[in-house]
Amino acid sequence: MSRSVIFLTLFFTFFPFTIVEPQRPLTPAQTIHLVEHKLADLRAGTFRARSVTFEGDQCVVSGVQSVHAVQAFIDARTARVLRMKRDNVDFYAWEGIKVVGHRGNIKFTPENTLPAIAKAIELGCDLIEIDIRETSDGELILMHDETVDRTTDGAGKVAELRLADIAKMDAGSWYAPEFAGVRVPTLREALAAMRGRALPDLDFKAGTPGKLIDILREENLLGRVTLYCGDWDLLRATLELAPDGFMLRPTVPGGETGLPIVLHAFDPQIVNINWEEFSEDLVRAVHLAGKKSFLNAMQQDTEYIMQLMMNTMPDYLQSDHVDLLLPMTRERGWHR
Repeated sequence: MSRSVIFLTLFFTFFPFTIVEPQRPLTPAQTIHLVEHKLADLRAGTFRARSVTFEGDQCVVSGVQSVHAVQAFIDARTARVLRMKRDNVDFYAWEGIKVVGHRGNIKFTPENTLPAIAKAIELGCDLIEIDIRETSDGELILMHDETVDRTTDGAGKVAELRLADIAKMDAGSWYAPEFAGVRVPTLREALAAMRGRALPDLDFKAGTPGKLIDILREENLLGRVTLYCGDWDLLRATLELAPDGFMLRPTVPGGETGLPIVLHAFDPQIVNINWEEFSEDLVRAVHLAGKKSFLNAMQQDTEYIMQLMMNTMPDYLQSDHVDLLLPMTRERGWHR
């Protein structure tokens, strides 16, 4: 055995790695399924394919839906249905990327506060992510952590404090002197600040599902809001009370191999992908499953990573730096 063979054998034994295969092209059957998923979303009836043609990264699927001739134009790299024609008239176009402000906007303002919500709206966010917890006297407030210690001048667990106690705390001075006196908002106050200007993206940390649902019903938001909940038991309890009340975005575990797990568990409208699990193949697999993709750039929130994620043509992209992200999406014509 030659020295080179011995060296390579030892190298791969002690330093194993996986060779990343290039992204495979879409098959005709996959493109037809994409059209079927989209027409189902649009409640547009049964589709019968007639032909599939590829030109570079673009694909055209032709067929009939009822008595109508249908053409669908697809980006084959990302499995994104870009637009559709019925009887040669446009009737669907991809809405582009919805930009989500993480905890409102933490770059310029203290997180999960009314100033953070106002700044996110000013910058042009479509959705505003907020974290929700319940106080000891049953009020839902905005707070990411289990305790108030990090983001207020108070101390203690949210679940052990009354709303009146939390309302006295300063939730802005820790961030910058100009935010001195900013308070922790209730969920009702946060939703009122967004009303008619942006939609909430709810991260339900802890609380009573019925109380969350009642508030959303009062605001006429049931069926219109996205919902994340890391506690799958709490998520299931919430869904039992309002099966059609939310657009779910549970996180896919373990990358592409974990996608079937979350699809089987919830059959969600949206699949949440954090940076640790992100890959171009995973986003495309989500689209091929007929689901929307929600990408989080926060763990690697640079312009390069934002661009990398944008190139997969996701439905939602969440960032701490929406001041950078929004101009990038608009420059590509992917934000309306």
